[in-house]
Amino acid sequence: MALSLTLSLNANGTEIRSQDQLEVSKTLVLIRHGEKSAGKNKDPDLSQPGKRRAEQLIHKLKNYQFSQLLATPFKRTQETLLPISKALDLPITIIDVKSGLEAHIAATVKAVESQSGDVLIAGHSNTLPMIITAFGGPKIDDLNEDEYSNIYELKIYRSGEVAFTQVE
Repeated sequence: MALSLTLSLNANGTEIRSQDQLEVSKTLVLIRHGEKSAGKNKDPDLSQPGKRRAEQLIHKLKNYQFSQLLATPFKRTQETLLPISKALDLPITIIDVKSGLEAHIAATVKAVESQSGDVLIAGHSNTLPMIITAFGGPKIDDLNEDEYSNIYELKIYRSGEVAFTQVE
């Protein structure tokens, strides 16, 4: 007779044991916007590679049950979420950045906490690490300017524990 044991670890590597700790209340998936068009435009559209990457997200994220899509006012984050928005018939909620990064992060947390269900967040090289930390995930460095393929997952358990994974 073979026994199988699965351990869940939180972001600090501590074993999660109780039923509350094993029950996920919400999953956040965080992605950086796709590749942007070259030029001096402060709000560029996605380039063709960025548009292809956005389309591929439909298949890469097909196992999630998103109830909320969050983006910044910049076209590149919205265009990254657009294929998933259309496929799931979900609106994209825009989280303002005019009041600065800290206010943007606080507004993102508030938006996520205001609804139930899983959330897909499209952000930027400097905002994704801040959002991950705001939800109890580990501190990660800002992404390199040429990094577009990372997919991060934060599982928030009923106990308040958080498990962080870099999916891709």
